[in-house]
Amino acid sequence: MAVMIGLEIHVQLNTESKLFCSDSSDLRGKRQNTNTCPICLGFPGSKPVLNKKALDLGMLISLALNCEISKKCFFSRKTYFYPDMSKNFQITQYEEPLSTGGVLTINGAKIRIRRVHIEEDPAKLVHVGGDITTAKYVLIDYNRSGIPLAEIVTEPDFESPKQARLFLDKLLSILEHLGAYDSGKEASIRVDANISFDGGERVEVKNITGFENVEKALNFEVIRQKGLARMQVKVERETRHFDAEKGNTVGLRKKEFEEDYGYIFDPDLPVIAVSDEWLAQVKRNMPELPDQRTRRFISEYKLPEYAAGVIVYTDKYLADFFEDCCKLYNKPDRVANWTTNYLLKSLNWRSEKIRNSKVKAGTFVELLKLIDAKQITERYAKELIKTYVDTGTDPRELIKHEKLLISESALKKAVEEVLKENKAAVEDFKAGKGGALQFLIGKVLALTNKQADPNLIRKALMASLK
Repeated sequence: MAVMIGLEIHVQLNTESKLFCSDSSDLRGKRQNTNTCPICLGFPGSKPVLNKKALDLGMLISLALNCEISKKCFFSRKTYFYPDMSKNFQITQYEEPLSTGGVLTINGAKIRIRRVHIEEDPAKLVHVGGDITTAKYVLIDYNRSGIPLAEIVTEPDFESPKQARLFLDKLLSILEHLGAYDSGKEASIRVDANISFDGGERVEVKNITGFENVEKALNFEVIRQKGLARMQVKVERETRHFDAEKGNTVGLRKKEFEEDYGYIFDPDLPVIAVSDEWLAQVKRNMPELPDQRTRRFISEYKLPEYAAGVIVYTDKYLADFFEDCCKLYNKPDRVANWTTNYLLKSLNWRSEKIRNSKVKAGTFVELLKLIDAKQITERYAKELIKTYVDTGTDPRELIKHEKLLISESALKKAVEEVLKENKAAVEDFKAGKGGALQFLIGKVLALTNKQADPNLIRKALMASLK
């Protein structure tokens, strides 16, 4: 059975105001239903005014996805009756979207982009006492209504849930590099995943948050639909909900057809003509994209392809952090190694992103310099980095607080003490027994709480044993 998967990704655009009014698009700290006005609530007589920044960002996204931007586009009213849309229609683009016909390559596979269009976000529904299927009642917060969204619709080109997850990861990196999406503003990316087998009926899993959940929802649907096929039960065309706690999908309603929405041209908004000058200006604002940045990291910093990809595609801000470190510490290979192998491990353990952590380029570089200066061992640094990520404290202060900064004089004193207390091992060394030296190194390591460099200990012992 051949699976066909397509995605519809709804991205909250990084604008200061909503799509058709001047209300703020930053909802942090806002009480419910206080960030609204007659326009975003659709009161009679209110007139929407288009936010040009949202179109600029939509055009940047379109160009990054190799889409063809329409010379003319317009907004329509998508009619449906649901509590999250107070005016009973959503202003969106349907007949003439902002762009069409793009492509994004994932590990050599070309994923076609059907369209990119701009629309307004509905309100937020809060299900009290359960989920969407079991809640006792539902509360509505209209603060979110009118937030600008870019909807990115793919063709059903994905051959597995894993491939869809990789696509989303790469898309997020592109959006962050464009400045079109800002997770720091509590912005959201929601995904509608469509899946079918062998050209059969399409099932849509609606409003999935979190890319890991997208993969889990699709994996569940693969198993469910294959099971139905084995039992010779027809798959129904329907909309389903993914329950993240239970890891399954549940049916919500029969899937609508496009004609059910009764799209009509919105008479309150004009047709948008995209001039050559406007498009040229947007192109001039195109930043370095992740693929370009990865290639530059390989050529400029001499990083292996794998390390460059991890740094760039894990998080745009991690790539910024890496470059900030390299400005302070001209050993990019070392920065990359510690970033990908140890810093990321500590951040992931705390479910933190570099942007929201206490880690700073200056203090992280100090940790690497301490290793270079032989003031701490790499083994101890791998433990110290956990405390550093927790606190953000300068590593020099951390080791002073723990009295772990091993000076040359302190090491010499430790060596003298070990030689004095282990005379039999000293005699064995002088008699040519090779294991004696390793024994003495171990004793010095124990005495210095394993903070002294074994190579420096060896040199100090050899100097004293002459």
